Amino acid sequence: MRRLHTTRMAVVLIIVQSSLLFLTGCRNPGQSTLPPSAVSTGSQVIPPLPKGDVFADETVPTAETPIEIGDTLEVVIRRGAGEEKYSSLVRENGSVSVGFIEVEVGGVTVAEAERRVQEAAKPFMREPRAQVALKKKLLKIKRVFVFGDVKKPGMVPMARNMTVLQALAAVDNFQESALLEEIRVVRGGDFSKPQILTADLARLFTYGDLSRNLALEENDVIFVPREQLGDAKEAALKIMPILQVAIMPIYPAYLIPALTTFKP
Repeated sequence: MRRLHTTRMAVVLIIVQSSLLFLTGCRNPGQSTLPPSAVSTGSQVIPPLPKGDVFADETVPTAETPIEIGDTLEVVIRRGAGEEKYSSLVRENGSVSVGFIEVEVGGVTVAEAERRVQEAAKPFMREPRAQVALKKKLLKIKRVFVFGDVKKPGMVPMARNMTVLQALAAVDNFQESALLEEIRVVRGGDFSKPQILTADLARLFTYGDLSRNLALEENDVIFVPREQLGDAKEAALKIMPILQVAIMPIYPAYLIPALTTFKP
């Protein structure tokens, strides 16, 4: 009986030691195992990411949105009980054709375009009333990229004056195991020498300090690392059933949570 007890204790010690080695082997997924000397110094030229045309919050025309080359204008001219409809593309010289009338609209607002169309139509129509609808050309949107310990990593349309905090909100926020003190922002107009910045949102949430909530630029890559302690906690959840089977014959059941619970 004593020999059986000794064997069980030996098995438990082996399992616990293996588990501890497994836990200490957990590392931050944002931490490279390569030394600095392994960084590539090759001469290969990597082209920069393409630039977008507009911010995500500027895709819907407003009363102040200027008319640009390539836009389409839907024009309705009413006279009396009748009306005439036109659809025309703004040409490279900034003008648009409304029937046989040429009107300069480049750079002006919709309200000003309506006034110009009415003035241009007066010699040919009695009391014309113009209504103009602006349809913007196919737009490319500025974007940033969010990866790491977040809920929905990937590309995020970039709004004007976007910050790291807003980018994380756009990906449904971070996981509980995210390391908010060490968020990396990779900014690379020149990919051979990218700029690495650090954002610290823990200071924001703890002290209300916004100084490290960085303002983003187009094509920034945001990486949210994971706490090592968070990795250990997940590993503990995996090995707990194994430890329970090994320890159960020796220790009372109420001691098991104390031996297998890892608190961050």
